Amino acid sequence: MTMKFTHTRRAMTAVAATVAATLLLAGCAGTAEAGSGSEGGEPEGLKIALSNGFVNGWRLTLIDKFETEADKLKEEGVVSDYSVVNAPGENSATEQASQIRSLMLQNPDVLMVIPASSSALKPVIEEACTAGINVIILDADMETSCGTVVRNEYGQWGADSLEPALEAIGGKGDIVINRGVVGSQPEEAFHARQQEILADFPDVKVAAEINGFCDSATAQKEIVGILGSLPEIAAVPGCIGGMGIVQAFESAGREAPVVVFDTDGKSLKFWKDSGIDNGSFAALTDPGQVVAAIYVALAKERGDDVPAEVVLPLVKIAQEDLDYWVAELGTDEYAAIAWDDASIEAALEALENGEDVQAPALQK
Repeated sequence: MTMKFTHTRRAMTAVAATVAATLLLAGCAGTAEAGSGSEGGEPEGLKIALSNGFVNGWRLTLIDKFETEADKLKEEGVVSDYSVVNAPGENSATEQASQIRSLMLQNPDVLMVIPASSSALKPVIEEACTAGINVIILDADMETSCGTVVRNEYGQWGADSLEPALEAIGGKGDIVINRGVVGSQPEEAFHARQQEILADFPDVKVAAEINGFCDSATAQKEIVGILGSLPEIAAVPGCIGGMGIVQAFESAGREAPVVVFDTDGKSLKFWKDSGIDNGSFAALTDPGQVVAAIYVALAKERGDDVPAEVVLPLVKIAQEDLDYWVAELGTDEYAAIAWDDASIEAALEALENGEDVQAPALQK
């Protein structure tokens, strides 16, 4: 399924935006008054709003990437104004829905949303669609009447967080699986894919599972609690946390296993400074997907055919790329793929042809 979005200049008043479901404006597949970018032409003077459910280090990098790219496009005249609003509270869908309706009062041309809940926020996203807004959903699944999903694939994340470890240990040995936020939809897809892969490795034994919650300190605490009862562990693949896991093993006087490091500057520097060279690696979802999403939105504004879902590769860092990223990143900054207009054009073409999307190469 592809979607073609014709940019419209919304003439509705601010009050009308709050009751967008009753408006007679065309949705994303329809036509309305000519706006600042006609179909087939280059968009200009767009207003872009980003609604974010909560803040952590990974999302701070995402927001920084968004603002940097939006500033660049503002200088080029493509964007006239942009805003970022973080919903108060702890990932509250109710508060984010209220935030989105407030953003709609500002009549944005493009609304980008990192949803606190794909199901709970669907009604307000539909309101935005009915109001003729070009909607982009980030880092989540959601089926809408016109919104385009730009995300990484959680099953692929599960594979990317396991397969290099299995290769490093030669496909045999005892391992500990480090799970993420157990019970969440992403973690279920992540873990299910890992179980499928492990079924093909009869010489790999899962000695234990821990609930590391994709957090290094939590993973360290969980490993410390069971390490005394574990045999020699060849690898601890799963949802990042490598720095804490290595510290737990070293504190117990045991050799560090193959681990999955976080992709932030602090973790990668620890990896480099520790001299670990056993096949450990880093893998995580890509905060740079927000830049990809901007260019997907621009493709829709031009009237290009765009899939309802744009699935992109994750960030993967091997030993040979470690020096590059350590030099590139600040302590709390996360590695991000350098998407741009050309690489997203290539990505959309690959998806149209049924091919896997390739990340642009590192500019070393």
